[in-house]
Amino acid sequence: MTSMRNSLLLAAFLAALTAQAAPRTADAPVLLAQATPTDDEDEDEPVKPPPSTTPTTPKSDAPKAGTTPAATPAPAAAVDNSEAQRLVSGAPLYNPNVAVHIVEQKAFSDSKKSEFVLYPVALQVNGKFTQHFGTMGSFVYHLQENFGLQISGGYNWYNVESAFNGELVEKFRVEAQAATSLLWTWGVMGGVEVSPLYGKFTLFEGTLAHFSFVLNGGVGAGGTRHQLKPETAKADGSITQATYGDTGIRFMGSLGAGFRLQLGQRFALRLEVRDVVYTARMSQVNGCNVDDLRAMDQKIRGGQDPSTATVSGTCDIDTFTGTIEGTEIKRSNDVPLALNLVKTPSSDVLNNIGMYLGISFLF
Repeated sequence: MTSMRNSLLLAAFLAALTAQAAPRTADAPVLLAQATPTDDEDEDEPVKPPPSTTPTTPKSDAPKAGTTPAATPAPAAAVDNSEAQRLVSGAPLYNPNVAVHIVEQKAFSDSKKSEFVLYPVALQVNGKFTQHFGTMGSFVYHLQENFGLQISGGYNWYNVESAFNGELVEKFRVEAQAATSLLWTWGVMGGVEVSPLYGKFTLFEGTLAHFSFVLNGGVGAGGTRHQLKPETAKADGSITQATYGDTGIRFMGSLGAGFRLQLGQRFALRLEVRDVVYTARMSQVNGCNVDDLRAMDQKIRGGQDPSTATVSGTCDIDTFTGTIEGTEIKRSNDVPLALNLVKTPSSDVLNNIGMYLGISFLF
């Protein structure tokens, strides 16, 4: 038994040396053998063979016979839509589950463009003694995106003294001073327009509307007139029309502010408030100055026709002769009324504040 034990020990020692000396490959298993029995072991008990050194074969993924293979998840389908994968500012813009908020530059510029604006509604909003309603227009050439040259003008086809002023004349025999009741008929002004503020918002789904806050100003001239005699009602129910006198062309200035809502590259909506300023000093009526009117008034007081008076070349004396069309009212009745206006002139300034609602076309 002693010789057998020594033989086994020698064989184990040689096997260990051989395993250390031989090059180890990736597939070569490490063989470990324990051949030395302990003192407690029975010498007569046969030695157990070392554990199998055969490399373990991985389990096959093939299903066993009689079993149903488990469903393997399929790889994610490749997305063919390039738009769905396109990134805009680092975010999937076309992904319905992602909300993207970005600031885009304006797709078009107003620089070097012309803009024609029509204001079908131009309504005076500060009318106490006067009422104005007309149609205005303007032409803007945009030198830059936020700066342009402007020419504006229009006609107040409805310009009368207010009902309040007529009531004062009828009930109390007083009327507003000429400085507060001078009427503006037409005007033409040139100036500039600037847009210091700009923004945009979503008007409808997928539609952007651009808006800007505009400021404009200009100077020019316009025509004025004044009511000489108010409209009156007779006992028989008929109405006597009001009479007016042309008070000449005045220097005018304008300041305005408002909003411009641009829809696309061609059209825009405008809402503006403008203050048209003009002097109320009256030195003539229908071209006749104070001396001309006094000469005509003296003729009337003497029972003569005012057309026989000697007047200046600018005086339209025909406007004070004859009768009002369709009536038997003499036009000469307006002479003392006109004289009363020009003999006490005022140096006041009138402010005609109006609201302008319009649409514009850019080209």
